[in-house]
Amino acid sequence: MQFRRLCFLIMTFIVGFVAGMVPSAPAQAQNQICFNEVRYCIEGRFAEYWQQNGGLPVFGFPLTPVFEQTIEGVVRKVQIFERNRFELHPENSRPYDVLLGRLGDDLLQYYGRGGPNEPKAPVKQRSGCRYFAETDHLVCDAFLDYWQSHGLEFDGKRGVSYAESLALFGFPLTEAMMETNPAGDKVLTQWFERARFELHPKLGPNVVLLGLLGRERYVPPYEFDEWSMLSCPSDKQSPPPVSGSFWGFYDLCPEYGVEEFVRGAVYGFIPGETLTVALIDRDTGAVVDQFESSVQTGDEYYPGSYVFSYSITGLELGPYAMTFTGQQSGHTAILFFWIIEENDKRGRAGA
Repeated sequence: MQFRRLCFLIMTFIVGFVAGMVPSAPAQAQNQICFNEVRYCIEGRFAEYWQQNGGLPVFGFPLTPVFEQTIEGVVRKVQIFERNRFELHPENSRPYDVLLGRLGDDLLQYYGRGGPNEPKAPVKQRSGCRYFAETDHLVCDAFLDYWQSHGLEFDGKRGVSYAESLALFGFPLTEAMMETNPAGDKVLTQWFERARFELHPKLGPNVVLLGLLGRERYVPPYEFDEWSMLSCPSDKQSPPPVSGSFWGFYDLCPEYGVEEFVRGAVYGFIPGETLTVALIDRDTGAVVDQFESSVQTGDEYYPGSYVFSYSITGLELGPYAMTFTGQQSGHTAILFFWIIEENDKRGRAGA
């Protein structure tokens, strides 16, 4: 039964991945917006806010379900998107009952930047620019055009007011300068309280894109590396992981009697929720071990991630799967590994 369930989860992942390669319009029903590309939907007030204030180009896809997070000492319902964090403030009247997280400021501080040591505007007036005295920075040319032409919808009137732009992006926190973004592109960049503007001239004249701040802040960089599979013998390959990764080459194929632990991380859960962790023998489908643990919530971890070190002492040779299921979210992550004989290097890189 466990083996069949594991196979079903793997096939569900593969089918979802292939379907996600084809762009599609979001499906909407009863104030709910869902997508083929991601597993999470947007519902209720967040769905309304997302749709009315820019949708996919401004906020991106949802990366998490709605969960509770302590913000400035108050527990709030929040949802993480690729480019921002929605916060529900029911004590405020509309449209201020949904506020955006200051992820630009958060990430600048996370990277050790911002604050009084950040270079300020060299002048207070320049053609094609607007000076913001609040932070002593200039916003110019394509970045100024983008800032002024986008904003939250407050008054139902045509056009975008200064207050609407400010509510969406916030004040500038840096001057525009060349930076290398996480995708490896060296582009003109300027940080704001709630956004990062990037100028991409290769895409066309004055094309401004918003950085994926929500993804950078809340989704850990645990990417499956196909080269890691070369650390395993050619006859002992495993499926790609689902929502997680092992740390190193030899966690994928630990040698019997040599490695004592496998180490890695999984993500996509609700911070603080309880996980059911199961170790499954892939040859027989038998559950070898099962226990509960909690998703980390501290600032040193990505919210919704679970970092682990699991002892493999006493396990027999063969293929295994580790499943991590959130008891509240229902989200499941799966990691695969083989325990191999010592010095079994057939098919390994450099062997």
